[in-house]
Amino acid sequence: MKRTRMAVVSVIGAVTFALTGCGGDDDSSDSSSDSSSESKPEAPAEDSAAPESSPEEAPEESSPAAKPAKVEVTPPGTKLKIGEPAVVPYDKAGSKGAISITVTGVDKLDKAAFDKAMGDKANPDITPYCVRYTIENADGSDLGGTYPPNLSGVSESGGSTGAVVFGASLPDCEEGQAPDEFAKKGASYKSSRLQGAGPGLTVAGAEYDDEDYSDKPIVWTP
Repeated sequence: MKRTRMAVVSVIGAVTFALTGCGGDDDSSDSSSDSSSESKPEAPAEDSAAPESSPEEAPEESSPAAKPAKVEVTPPGTKLKIGEPAVVPYDKAGSKGAISITVTGVDKLDKAAFDKAMGDKANPDITPYCVRYTIENADGSDLGGTYPPNLSGVSESGGSTGAVVFGASLPDCEEGQAPDEFAKKGASYKSSRLQGAGPGLTVAGAEYDDEDYSDKPIVWTP
């Protein structure tokens, strides 16, 4: 919200007073001097300058929005360790910019709670995991209210986990959303992604395979 400033101008009108002195008759003055001359009436003191009128306050101009910074994106196919950031373009629902993604960890979840959340789709062979990551505004674009990128779980070697999980979430593994303040460089928020592993496999890392990275995803492993 823009703040409107109010200017208060205090004007003090200066009044000038004319001071005149009256002198007595000089005893040594010449008696022949013209005593009948009329004294001129004193001109009234001029009024001081008219008070200055309060200038109209110029409308406050909004400062131009900062231009997004130029950033270098992470090339497709990059292999990273958990905790290392990757910068990727963001272009969803009319919002464009660049974000930094950092996978911060992977946790194994409660199987019973997972099966309950899956309902009729529950599979006894799937073990649930939660991929946790942080999203940061990389270039200063206004990305407030946007949704996080979707990450998929990968095995310890960066390969398939043998299971795919859709349409479920758990209280301790929920997708986040960018706050309205996610509009400046360096702003960040956290998100999670519920994933699963098949028999004999685990979810140990994650990959980003959106848009330009569909054929060569960015992969995070331990």
